[in-house]
Amino acid sequence: MVISKNNFFVLIIFSLLLPLRTHSQEEVHPKDTTLYCFRYRFNPNDTLVYLVHSYDSIIIDYGKPLLKVRNEIHRVICENVTKQGTFILSYKLIQFQGRDFQDTTIVDYTESDWLNREIKIEIDSFGNRINFWVDDTLKSGRTPGGPFQPHMFFPFQDTCKKKNETWLVRSTDDLAENGIPIPRFRHTMLFKMIGEIDTLGEKVIRSEFIRTGQGSLKMQNQLGEILLTAVINSYGYLDVSKEKSVPIHLFTTVEQKLNIKSDENISTGKHFIHSNYTLIEYHKGKVEVQKPQKRSTKKSKR
Repeated sequence: MVISKNNFFVLIIFSLLLPLRTHSQEEVHPKDTTLYCFRYRFNPNDTLVYLVHSYDSIIIDYGKPLLKVRNEIHRVICENVTKQGTFILSYKLIQFQGRDFQDTTIVDYTESDWLNREIKIEIDSFGNRINFWVDDTLKSGRTPGGPFQPHMFFPFQDTCKKKNETWLVRSTDDLAENGIPIPRFRHTMLFKMIGEIDTLGEKVIRSEFIRTGQGSLKMQNQLGEILLTAVINSYGYLDVSKEKSVPIHLFTTVEQKLNIKSDENISTGKHFIHSNYTLIEYHKGKVEVQKPQKRSTKKSKR
């Protein structure tokens, strides 16, 4: 069969248009309209143990950078569930191992003035902070990652969202678990619902977030008062167990722009943190069910 020149060009054009036509006829998948819901739910004596693995990079006044690698074990125990449905959580750093790098110097250490300091925080099922208590208000101390290191419990407020839906949260939190005196953190978070995924052998609801905020801390030393302020920007994601309703994993990467002001000096610096909180132990507390009291069947004497 002989194909004319005109027919040849028609075949070429048809072959080019055919994939477009086929693509347009493909089945369009319906948009995921599932509502993904998550919230915290603790029972008395629930015990959660987290491995916190972090990398730090710190530079003050354009000096030599200090690099840190930190491994921490944090233990959280639900001590009580109030009548209002809030949770009293005991928070404690129970193990620490760090390594510092500066130039050619490497220093390993396992001591921290924050080891075994017990802090209690009260939160609701949406992560909002209600109250806090410290073991000794006169004994100062600081978590190894500094006063504004990433913290596990923060407010997320709305907990039923469609995939890729976003929402905004503003909060001012006192981070008692990060040190005494208590650091204060004013921040705004933009969340995005990722949906249900399977991670670490657990089905979780994941939400991503970006955060911007300002931290402040007043400290006292022999030379007088020191005011530390920080402009903080971060990104991360939070995984909450679909079955247990507890945080399974938190990833955060943070940039802190520091300003350190004393009576005689002002210093500036930056502190970068890359941190992962991973649940490594979970022990569910026993739920006590109160049996109803039997009514007395005795007849009263007249």
